[in-house]
Amino acid sequence: THSNVVLEEWKERAEHEFHTHSSHYVEAVIRRPLGKWLEFLESTETLLKSNEASPTNVASKPSHSRSTAKKLLAQFDLKEVRKGVETLKKRIEKHFGDADEPNSSSGLVEHVLHESSSRYGVAHDRMQAIIDTVYDGELKIDWRKDEVAALFKR
Repeated sequence: THSNVVLEEWKERAEHEFHTHSSHYVEAVIRRPLGKWLEFLESTETLLKSNEASPTNVASKPSHSRSTAKKLLAQFDLKEVRKGVETLKKRIEKHFGDADEPNSSSGLVEHVLHESSSRYGVAHDRMQAIIDTVYDGELKIDWRKDEVAALFKR
């Protein structure tokens, strides 16, 4: 079992390309079910990072008020998140499930579903951090990460 340096180099490149492209794909495809959620997260995080905005200042902006955040969280109740996950799973299955080699495509589908599940978890954590920081922990996310992880495994 000799190690082929050139082959190892190409394998590493291929793995890097695979992870880069699958990450870009998941980032793009997850925007459809979680677009508003992610936009709110990103704009709030940007405001918090800027020097002029304290958590109190962020909450006082109409676009980031407590009632705006509450409405957004209400839009993403468990029923809506479940529907988004099911639609996302169908889309991923459609994009990657029809490959010429069923064995490799099922592994790819599994990988993309796992990555998508992880992204939902990260989005949940980011929102919880904003709720704790900006809204003093007084708002509630209607779904849990483990519930969404279970939806992706079905």
